[in-house]
Amino acid sequence: MKEYEKVDLYLVGCHIARGDLIVELAQRTGKPIMIMPGTPGSATRYVSALRARNYEAYGAMTWKDGIRRMHALRLRKVIANTHILQVVRHDSTSEISSNSFLSPNEVTMKLGTKFRGISLHELLDQTAPTDPMINHCTPGRRGVNPTEEDMEEIKRITDDLCEGACEVGMQKEKVEISVRLWYTVQKLLDMYDCNAFVMPCPDFCATCRANEENMTPCLTHSLNNELGIPSSCEFDPIATLSMQLLQSASNCATFMGEVNPIEYTRNDAKEVLDKLDNHDNLFTIFHSVGNRKMRGYDKENSAYALEPFAYSGWGATMRYNFSEDIGQEITMCRFSPDCRKLLIGKGVVEGGARYLDKNCSLTMVFRVKDSKEFYNRQLDFGSHVPLTYGDYTEELKMFAELVGLEPVMV
Repeated sequence: MKEYEKVDLYLVGCHIARGDLIVELAQRTGKPIMIMPGTPGSATRYVSALRARNYEAYGAMTWKDGIRRMHALRLRKVIANTHILQVVRHDSTSEISSNSFLSPNEVTMKLGTKFRGISLHELLDQTAPTDPMINHCTPGRRGVNPTEEDMEEIKRITDDLCEGACEVGMQKEKVEISVRLWYTVQKLLDMYDCNAFVMPCPDFCATCRANEENMTPCLTHSLNNELGIPSSCEFDPIATLSMQLLQSASNCATFMGEVNPIEYTRNDAKEVLDKLDNHDNLFTIFHSVGNRKMRGYDKENSAYALEPFAYSGWGATMRYNFSEDIGQEITMCRFSPDCRKLLIGKGVVEGGARYLDKNCSLTMVFRVKDSKEFYNRQLDFGSHVPLTYGDYTEELKMFAELVGLEPVMV
């Protein structure tokens, strides 16, 4: 019992006359207990006794159900240990932004997730390879500005990205600027003890400074997501936390963006629609934050291209051709702004559009069971509904019930 603090769950296999020991195990450790499947009468007997005493206990009819329950418990632990670094500017503060939780403190109390902030201009100052003591926004404080050794590594990463791409539609020097932003973010994540990231756009991308620096966060989000660091656009910590949930369930990177019924985005998806006979129940999701690990973190990198965000040739974006994954099942989810519900949906990939375009345009077309129901449910949650490959709806439903959220299935 000396190291019970390291235990997440006790899996107990027993028959009759062990109830006193199981209850005492719960009393001494305070840890969840699951009775192993295949022990007739034991689960109902002992789980009921534990729950009557307000201890967390579970039974499963089959091992498949038991493993799924353990996955849901793991998701709860992951979300509780998520620390989101939020880059803020003007109305991208956590209380005002339409993409944000109404109360970050309530999210922390309910889920355990922590939120930490840094000024946008403090971040941008520290991307410059200069003396870390002379940053304009943090005078007298040592920044994490790239060193000479860092710049060598940034150039190496840039070379690898450009050489590995199927197509590069911009100058390598412009790609390097985006890599430098990503590299600086990694150092800040370490400094702030964070494992998730969110940054504003267009609050930043439409500024003079972004134009002067030739910098956007698109590639930062793509590279973060490939590393298992959920990272979202438009200052959307709800999307970031939803991505954490999805990637932890699937062991695949996620894709986030604006989700709209096809009636709103028909022109953007024309190249897909022209190949489909049935246009019913279609949605699009778009943002230029593709990545190479959609099929799994343990899989080989998928093919990709690099194109600029700005039509003048700067702000690197990673492009992924979703047409390669037609027929792939997807799972989507998003927390509600009041952190009381979890939207859980699934669909099937029908194609990809604007693969080699510039700007925020990378698009997937997918089909759901009932587009009207999906849309009406989505109205309570927001525009960004992240997705991952595979069907993990049952695990997400279990997670929602574990943490006291209402699962909204579509």
